[in-house]
Amino acid sequence: MSDQRTLFSRHPLLILSALFVIAYASVFLMFSREGHPKTQLVGIDETALHIDVNLLNIDLVRDIATFTFLPDLTSPDVATRGRLNADISIELDTGSAVLAHTFKKGDSPAPWSANVPIQIGDALEYPFDKHGGEFLLKVKREAGTSPLAKVDLDKVSHGFSASAKATPTEDKQQVVLSYELTRSVTVIFLALMAMTSLSLVVWSAVSVAKHVALHGRKVEFGMLVWIAALLFVIPAVRNGLPGSPPLGAFVDIALFFWLHLLGVGALLTVVSKWKKQV
Repeated sequence: MSDQRTLFSRHPLLILSALFVIAYASVFLMFSREGHPKTQLVGIDETALHIDVNLLNIDLVRDIATFTFLPDLTSPDVATRGRLNADISIELDTGSAVLAHTFKKGDSPAPWSANVPIQIGDALEYPFDKHGGEFLLKVKREAGTSPLAKVDLDKVSHGFSASAKATPTEDKQQVVLSYELTRSVTVIFLALMAMTSLSLVVWSAVSVAKHVALHGRKVEFGMLVWIAALLFVIPAVRNGLPGSPPLGAFVDIALFFWLHLLGVGALLTVVSKWKKQV
């Protein structure tokens, strides 16, 4: 331990720089891996049709996830030169509605989008909230082919990480696609960084108020302006968090409400001492 303290005392800037580089590289690496999840396939053989799925949009206000579906046009069994060899129909059972779409033979189709309800999760737990759900997927092709689908969840809406699992139903006629959503690592990192930075600034204001109240530090007008301005910064930082957490979320109860109260307390302390020295 003494050797570590000696090293830090001799080269503090070098050590802090190294820690910053490590943190930067770690976050950048995690960012580069986001947005491209893989789906776990259980009990689905190679005869199943390959369907590319993207998670286009996540609306936590309405609890709706917008998925897009498209047959794999690179497969020779499905398409020739980007055009379908046969009609392919996709049917979704979301639990609240049955949605269907048919890709016509000879077309070079665009992805079909469908809104699926998010069944579990609470956005108030931001930034550690988890969401998810499941729905039934059935593929209809010419007679004799499997109604199952090899689902590949390729891309996810920015700001989220996802995992998915596809398993056939007992009658082997449909696929149960379950998915789970969490905030991406970079979103969590940015939220925590903003919360930590603001906490340090508020702590500085409280420290100034403490020195004024307990140690006779002379009050300067700039102190009042700085602490008063801080009361407007706190809600601005809170509302600017990535992902726009709803009012009353975990971050409010755990931190932002209390930071605002500490800022008000610091301002009132400095103002009361300033009035006495005028």
